[in-house]
Amino acid sequence: MAKSWTADLAASFGFLTRLPIPGGLPSAPLAEAMRAFPLAGAVIGAVSGLVLAGLALTGLPGLAAAGLTLAALALLTGGLHEDGLADTADGFGGGQDRDSKLAIMRDSHIGAYGVIALILGLLVKAACLGALAEGPAMAVIALLAASGALSRALIVWLMASTPPARSDGLAHGAGQPSDFTSRKALLLGGVIAALLILATLGLGPALVIMGAGALTAGLTRFLAMRQVGGHTGDICGALQFLVETAMIAAAASFS
Repeated sequence: MAKSWTADLAASFGFLTRLPIPGGLPSAPLAEAMRAFPLAGAVIGAVSGLVLAGLALTGLPGLAAAGLTLAALALLTGGLHEDGLADTADGFGGGQDRDSKLAIMRDSHIGAYGVIALILGLLVKAACLGALAEGPAMAVIALLAASGALSRALIVWLMASTPPARSDGLAHGAGQPSDFTSRKALLLGGVIAALLILATLGLGPALVIMGAGALTAGLTRFLAMRQVGGHTGDICGALQFLVETAMIAAAASFS
């Protein structure tokens, strides 16, 4: 059992980050290994929290520390989720029908909708991280680990609860996780997030922060079904970015 979880965690890191994984990604579909997405997300978030807290301790202004933290996070993940946000905004905003939306999302060029979404998203996230950087370091690290875990658990939920919107691509190649895998990921991500936020911020903030993440995920799923009738890799990336940003923004309102 431990070996299986270790393999799934390694596969999750290989999929979600640019970290070199011995042996590379498994040849089998990644779908059932996604139960470990929340664990990988918690580590990714904790690393970004350590970067932010460490930069804040040097006396660097909060917004500058936040910008460098986002740069470090993008290097770690390869900008996977930011790319998904931009492509999704372009497709949903510029396409006239389902096929044209999917075609735009596949195009490697970025359009006006994608640029606007990316700028606004990063601006909001940086401003909120800058405000949080002025608070206790442990609270910052715990929050980013929590938002990293829950946002990536919700990727699994999205993929399990909606059909693939196309018959190829990153999400299709990864496979569709089962409902059981989705429930395991949600339980793990929810427990990690709840414990970390409760321990550092308390019950009230925990309910608001996790509620903001869940609401954002639900709205993203609604839009995905309405626009293209399912999920793609880009939509999964957009969901992660938006959920994480919503949780960070909600936390910043308590700072």
